[in-house]
Amino acid sequence: MNSIKSVPARVLSRRGGHSLEAEREQFDKSQARAAEGGGGGAPAANSSQMFFPFAPLCGWSFPGPWAGLAPESASKGREGIILGTHHEKGAFTFWSYAIGLPLPSSAILSWKFCHVLHKVLRDGHPNVLQDCQRYRSNIRETGDLWGHLHDRYGQLVSIYTRLLLTKISFHTKHPEFPPGLEVSDEVLEKTAGTDVNNIFQLTVELFDYLDCELKLSESVFRQLNTSMAVSQMSAVQCRLAPLIQVIQDCSHLYHYAVKLMFKLHSCLPADTLQGHRDRFHEQFRSLKNFFKKASDMLYFKRLIQIPRLPESPPNFLRASALAEHVKPVVVIPEEAPEDEEPENLIEISTASTTEPQITSDIFEQTFGPPNGIRDDRDAQIESLKKEVDMLRAEMEKIKLEAQRYITQLKAQVNSLEGEVEEQRKQKQKALVDNEQLRDELERLQKAKQDSDRSQRLCAEAEKKANATEIRYTKLKEKHSELINTHAELLRKNADTAKQLTVTQQSQEEVARVKEQLAFQVEQVKREAEMKVSQHGPESGPASLAPSPSQPGIRGG
Repeated sequence: MNSIKSVPARVLSRRGGHSLEAEREQFDKSQARAAEGGGGGAPAANSSQMFFPFAPLCGWSFPGPWAGLAPESASKGREGIILGTHHEKGAFTFWSYAIGLPLPSSAILSWKFCHVLHKVLRDGHPNVLQDCQRYRSNIRETGDLWGHLHDRYGQLVSIYTRLLLTKISFHTKHPEFPPGLEVSDEVLEKTAGTDVNNIFQLTVELFDYLDCELKLSESVFRQLNTSMAVSQMSAVQCRLAPLIQVIQDCSHLYHYAVKLMFKLHSCLPADTLQGHRDRFHEQFRSLKNFFKKASDMLYFKRLIQIPRLPESPPNFLRASALAEHVKPVVVIPEEAPEDEEPENLIEISTASTTEPQITSDIFEQTFGPPNGIRDDRDAQIESLKKEVDMLRAEMEKIKLEAQRYITQLKAQVNSLEGEVEEQRKQKQKALVDNEQLRDELERLQKAKQDSDRSQRLCAEAEKKANATEIRYTKLKEKHSELINTHAELLRKNADTAKQLTVTQQSQEEVARVKEQLAFQVEQVKREAEMKVSQHGPESGPASLAPSPSQPGIRGG
C-alpha cells in the first residue's frame, strides 16, 4: 500500500492562503479525482470502478492485500486528465502522480496506465510529447519488467510500452506529425520532400510504427476467447479499450504508407522496392484482418465506426492506381462516447414504475377516488389525455418531418460526398496526367538539349577537321620541300664524295711518288757515299765537292 512518502514533495509543500496556490491545489485534486475515474466529487465507493490507485495519494486507503491494485475493468476518467493537460499546457501534474504509481505490483494497473498515456498523447496538449520524452526511461523500465515475467497482462504491457516508445520517438523526430497523426496530404508531401533517401527512410519508419500497432492488436485478440467474452465482459473490455486508439493510429499510418509507396515507385525502379512491397502486403493483410475482427465485435460497433479496406492492396507498379485509393476514415459517434457504460439489457425503471400505477388504478376503480373528487379528476385526466395525444401526434409529425429532413440531408450529404470523391478522383487523375506530361516534357527538353549539344559538337568537330586539313596540306608541302632538299643534298654529297675519293687517290699517288723519290735519294746517297769511300784518299778534298752534272743532288 502506498504511503505519504510516495507523494511528490511539490504536492506536500503546498499550503492555502494564496489564490494561485489554492487554484493550483484545486486543479491537482481535480486531476487526482479524474485519474481515479470518478470525474469529480467524492472518491468511488466501489474499488472496481477505480482506474488509478490515487486514493492513497489523497489520504484514502484500501484494506487487505488488494490495496493499490487496479481491478480488471475498462479505464475511466480520461477526459478530466486530458482537459488538465490543456489547462496547464503540459503533462507535468499527470507525471507527478504517475511516477508514484505502484506499476511493478500490478500488470493490470500498468496496462491501464499505458492506455491512458496513449490517450493523453493523442488528445492532450501538444506539449505533452515533450513531457513524456523526459520519462522514456520509466516507460521502458515498466515494459522490461513485465516482459520478463510470465503474465498475460505483463506480455501485453511489454508490447504496449514498445509501441508508446516508438510513438514518442517518431513524433519527436518528425514534429510535423502530431501524436494524433492527423495531417493533410500537403503536409505529408512537404515532410517527405524531394530527396528519395528521406522518402525511403520515412517509409521505413512508418512501417515500423505500424508493425508495433498491429503487434499489439494481434496479441490482444490472441488472449481473447469465446468463454471469456461471455462470462467476463469487463475483462474483455479492459483488453479491448486501447484498441480504439490503435484503430485510429492504423488508419492514418496506412494512408501515409500508401502515399509514400506511390511516391517511391515514381522515383526508384520496381526491383529496388520489392522488399517494401512485400512488407506492405503483409501489413495490409494483418490490418484488414484486424479491422474485420474489430468490426464483428459488439463492443466496437457502438463506440467507433471502423473503415473498410479494399479487397486487394494497391498496385504500386501502376501510377494511375493512386487515384483509386480511398483514405480510410475512422468516425467516433458523439452520442456514444468511448467511456459510456453498456446499456442495460432489461429496462428496470419501466417495470418498477408501472406496477404502482396499475395498483393505484385498480384501487380507485374499486373504492373510488379519495375525498370524492372523481368528476374533477376525470375531467382533468381527459383533458390531459387529449393534450398528451395532441402533443404526441404533433411530436410524431415533427419526428416524421425531422426524419424526412434527415433523409434529405443524408441524401444531399451522400451526393456531395460522391461529388467530392469524383472531384478527388479527377484531381488525382489530373495530377497523374500532369506528372506524366511533366515527365514527357522533361524527356523532350533533355532530348533537345542532347540534340543541341550534338550539333555544337559536330560544328566543333568540323572546324577541327578543316584546321587539321589545312595543317596537313602545309605539312605535306613542307614534306615535299624537305624531300627535294634532301635529294639535292644527297647529290651534292655524292659529288663531294667523288671529289674526296679523287683527292684521296691523288694524295696517295703523291705520297707514293714522294716515297719513291725519297728511296731514290737515299739510294743515290748510299752510292755517293760508297764512291766517296772508295776514291777518297786518291782524289783528295777536291773530290768531295759534288759535280754539278750529277742529277738528284739538290735540295729536295
